Amino acid sequence: MIKALLNWFFLFWVEFLPYGKIPDNVKRIILTKYGAVIGVNPTIHSGVWIRPVDKLVVGDNVVISRDVVITTAGGVAIGNDVMIGYGSKLISANHIIPDKKGNIRFSGHENKPITIEDEVWISAQVVILPGVRMGKGSVAAAGAVVTKDVPPYVIVGGVPARSIRYRK
Repeated sequence: MIKALLNWFFLFWVEFLPYGKIPDNVKRIILTKYGAVIGVNPTIHSGVWIRPVDKLVVGDNVVISRDVVITTAGGVAIGNDVMIGYGSKLISANHIIPDKKGNIRFSGHENKPITIEDEVWISAQVVILPGVRMGKGSVAAAGAVVTKDVPPYVIVGGVPARSIRYRK
């Protein structure tokens, strides 16, 4: 019970503190203490929710904007120079939907890693589902639901996300 309260207390500061050089370094230290790997110069806005912390890898110069949710049960790896927009969600686990009329609540979860390569921009309110890889330099337009891998330098948008155009 005491350990759970201490965990809540420390992880609360990751969610609560504003962004800035000193608060971002405090968040980096806390996340690292709980098993995450965080590169240099992170920007982590307030309201960011990450659970569990120990399956998160974040590169250098990453911006995670306000109210982002990252579930890392399947693992989440974020490359260098990535921007994650306001209210986006990276969901690396999902419920298993059983055949026939089985109860979904008790059917378990399927965990798949999410990989965000270098120089990716995830716009506001984007949802990235389990097992997705976003290639280097790709962009997910605001409100997109990314269900499949995105090739490098491709802009995707919509629900489900589809290719809009190539950047090069």
